[in-house]
Amino acid sequence: MDKRSLCCLIICVNLCFVIWLVSVQQLEPTDEAVATASTQLQTQQQQQQQQQPQPQPSANGSKPNQIHDTSRTQQLSSNFSSYYYSPSLVSLDSKAATPAPLPTAASRPLPSASSIFSTLSSSSSSSSSLPTLAGNSDASQLIDLHNFAYIMQQPACAPHIQALILVHTAPRNAEKRALIRQTWGNPRMTSASSPLRVVFLLGAVRHSEPELQHALRLENVRHADMVQGNFQDAYRNMTYKHVMALKWFNSHCGHAQLLIKVDDDVYVNTPQLAKLLRESQLPNSNLTATTVPPTLRSVLQQRNELLFCRPVLSSRVKRSYRVSSNEVNQIMVYSQLSLSALQSKWRVSFSEYPDHYYPPYCPGFAIVYSSDVVQRLYQAAQQAGYFWVDDVHITGVLAQRTNTTITDLQPFVLYKVDCERLLSGELELDQQEFLFTWHSIAPEQINALWQL
Repeated sequence: MDKRSLCCLIICVNLCFVIWLVSVQQLEPTDEAVATASTQLQTQQQQQQQQQPQPQPSANGSKPNQIHDTSRTQQLSSNFSSYYYSPSLVSLDSKAATPAPLPTAASRPLPSASSIFSTLSSSSSSSSSLPTLAGNSDASQLIDLHNFAYIMQQPACAPHIQALILVHTAPRNAEKRALIRQTWGNPRMTSASSPLRVVFLLGAVRHSEPELQHALRLENVRHADMVQGNFQDAYRNMTYKHVMALKWFNSHCGHAQLLIKVDDDVYVNTPQLAKLLRESQLPNSNLTATTVPPTLRSVLQQRNELLFCRPVLSSRVKRSYRVSSNEVNQIMVYSQLSLSALQSKWRVSFSEYPDHYYPPYCPGFAIVYSSDVVQRLYQAAQQAGYFWVDDVHITGVLAQRTNTTITDLQPFVLYKVDCERLLSGELELDQQEFLFTWHSIAPEQINALWQL
């Protein structure tokens, strides 16, 4: 073999060896890379599954993409994600029952004030331009809730009922409801011959409180005077409760002359109210055609265009995070939160309401509506978006948009000073014409007023 052939052979052998060496060294790292990549992929998938939010449990046919009232509490403390109630207000010794279904509002940011009223602004401001709701076509709608339903329901009003009193109450306020039933809302005042009817309105309790819902059902079995909606009973859901009051009046007591909405810490002078309603009917009053101050009788006999309350004027929108002691007391009715957690409870952002002042509106502790005003405001509320300050939204903004004016109730409100004078004997009952007391009246004062 010559040198040339030997060199070619050596080169071929070396080349084959190099090729074999390279292929063997690459196979092993390739297997390791595949195994590593597979492990990393599985880890990423597991992390994604753990981070992926689980759908909220739904009730009463609610969709998984809907959430409860905490959608109304943007940018609030995390303590606001759950609402609690003071256990000292009621004793619960009942056994557990199936929790009441919770409602849900669509999971989306709060609408701006301009979007809230865009539908109304596009239509005529006159009440006659609002479309009439036919029958029960909107039975399952409550503002932006499309799965609304009643958890507890009552029959319609009897034909002789002239005034329906709807009491806004919290689920745990059983003692306040009991006091009302023993005094101004007792069965004697709401008997078959009475022109009055009293119904308590409340929202749903949390799924974690089945004993409370069971106690509410037992209470309703005993008294048959409670209506419960399937939205969670919480401060930021008060607009749902207010519109539910208008809805229930329209569908169950629309023939009545008056809707009277009160809180459960107010005394209603039902003996005086029943007396005025029983007396012979007078022609419709024209309150703007006389300079003589109207009497309570003339106001209550006004058949149309009546929104009767103690109006709040020139109220500035609260932008601060600070709360007053009075506000804390009102908030604590609905929750057991620390003061630091309450500091954004009453704040309204510019995106929620862009103006600096609210229009004149009715504080919710006591409002009287004529039936036509109830229908008008209900229709407007069903078309508008959601704004959580219910008194401002319904009796302020929507009343203004529908050309509904407020009649001043102030002369017929018994304030704390006059209440004390009346109970002490300094003032005679026949000298003080009143329809409501101021809110937050003490239980012993309610009892004492009833005994007069």
